[in-house]
Amino acid sequence: MKKLILAFVVLVAVSIGAFAQKGGNNGPKKEFNPEKMAEKRSEKLKADLKLTEQQFAAVSKLNKASVANREAERKEMKAKHDAKKSAYKNEMKKILTPEQYKTFEEKMATNESRRKEGMRKGRGGKHAGPHHGARPENKG
Repeated sequence: MKKLILAFVVLVAVSIGAFAQKGGNNGPKKEFNPEKMAEKRSEKLKADLKLTEQQFAAVSKLNKASVANREAERKEMKAKHDAKKSAYKNEMKKILTPEQYKTFEEKMATNESRRKEGMRKGRGGKHAGPHHGARPENKG
């Protein structure tokens, strides 16, 4: 009987440990909708600040314009980044032999896939504490 109870306790402990290890980002990815984000922000401000209808309309308009502006800036920055990356690759192609360039592109693709995989996993795990690089001996 003692062995049965002990086995049950061990099983429960292992189950709880395994359950605790699951991350919170395993659900389906939500689609980002800037318009809805602006609406949610406006509604929250309306509730928190007790805005009048006139104030709410102005805040809502401002939030929508702000989100649209950020989206435009993001697209512009992406276009600049892509242009710089393309120029860099063209210069490398001029410098390297075809075999070297092929190896270079493979390495770039590997690094890109690693970066994207890291972004999907999030920042959980090893990055504990208020400052990512903080060492215990430096706290104080």
